[in-house]
Parts: sequence; C-alpha cells; structure tokens
Amino acid sequence: MRKPLYPVLGTILLLSASCVSLGKLTHHDFDSGFYKLKINGTETSRIYAEVTEDSIIVYPVKLEGKKEFPNTSSSNGTRISRIGSDSYFYKSCFTNNSLDVDLTSILFKSRHSRDDVPNQFSADLDIALYAGFRKDFYKIVTPVHQLHEIKSYVQQIGFDLGVFAGIGSSPVNPTVTYNKIGQEYDAMIFQKGIAAFISINKMSFGLAVGFDNLLDKNRSYWIYNQKSYIGLIISVSGF
Repeated sequence: MRKPLYPVLGTILLLSASCVSLGKLTHHDFDSGFYKLKINGTETSRIYAEVTEDSIIVYPVKLEGKKEFPNTSSSNGTRISRIGSDSYFYKSCFTNNSLDVDLTSILFKSRHSRDDVPNQFSADLDIALYAGFRKDFYKIVTPVHQLHEIKSYVQQIGFDLGVFAGIGSSPVNPTVTYNKIGQEYDAMIFQKGIAAFISINKMSFGLAVGFDNLLDKNRSYWIYNQKSYIGLIISVSGF
C-alpha cells in the first residue's frame, strides 16, 4: 500500500498561499502602460496607452534622461468596440516585453525508457514556481459578418520562455528501482527545468523539459533520478 501524501499536500498548500501575491504582480491583461505600437503602413513607435474599460488613449513617449514619460501635448483616442476600417487603430498591434512570475503545474510527464522499463507516462501531483521572459501581442480585431462589422475587441497572444522549480510526488516501486526495494509508495520529489508557453487570451499552456530528484534514501536506486522528461505544463496564475 502506498504511503499517504499528507506532507506533500501540506507543502503544496503552503507554497500556493505564498505565491498568490506573485500572481497578482504578473498579470498580462491589456492595461495602461508603455507599448510598441504598429499601425498598418507606418513604422513601429513607442507609446503610452491609457486603457479604461472600452476606451483607449494613446500618447507619444518623450525621454527625460533614461526615463520615459507620456507626452500629453498630443493624443489619439477612441472606443475599442467602435474601431472600424476607417479608424486610425484598425488592425493595429500593441506589443510589450515583461518579466513573468507564475505558479505552474505539469499535467503530464513522459519519461524515456530505461533498460527493461518502457516509456512511462505519468500524471502525478506537483506544483512549481516559474520565472521567465514574456512577449505579448495585443491586436485590435474587427470581425466582419456578411455586410456589417461586428464590435472590435483586443486579442492577446503571448510567448514565454523561462525556468521553473518546485515539488511533487512520484511512485517508487521495485520496477523503477531495479528491484532494490520490495515495497511501493509515493515519494516526494524536487523538480526543475525549462519551459516555453504560449498564451491566447486567458489560456496558457506549453512544454517543459525537466529533471526530478527523489528526496529520500532510495534516490540512488530510482532510475529517473536526475533524468530528463518532457511535460505538458499549464499556468495557474491570475489570482
């Protein structure tokens, strides 16, 4: 019989609570801030966008030393839902680079075969803290239905690359220890690796290449200790 996972669950709950504030710091909605703006037929420019509900006002950027400030002497604004083919913002795209810190979980892990043990596909409990660099694209989309345009909206696509580290669980049994142990149980592991995400509006998923370390006395027998795996990873930030 496998041992209970109460210590693992307790640690995960504690880690989750500690990461709530981090998730709030790294939300990626289309909010007021500095962006690069690409308008059809023009060069990309650095701007400050003031976004309030359905409205947007764009200001050019001025430099004072190494700091950027909105130049409020000129602006261009509109309601996003009313952007049409005759609008200055029609099919425009705002881009932004940022540092991303999120709480993540690897849904599935695919482990390579080892000697007589075939490929293993697992979905064990785990949680990790992720940090990386992110690039977001906020594109003004104006759908056209038959003879009229539908309300415009902002479509977000983001790309993310970084590293992760956290804890989880993995089954330990005779098969994965070359029969060095005679019992079966769930052990705590420390996991780390690199991950790449793609985000579309509120959905965020990606692939990870990671390594696990068993955190008990049987680590030297465990055939997956410090061996690479490929995982499907999701973001659970945005608290």
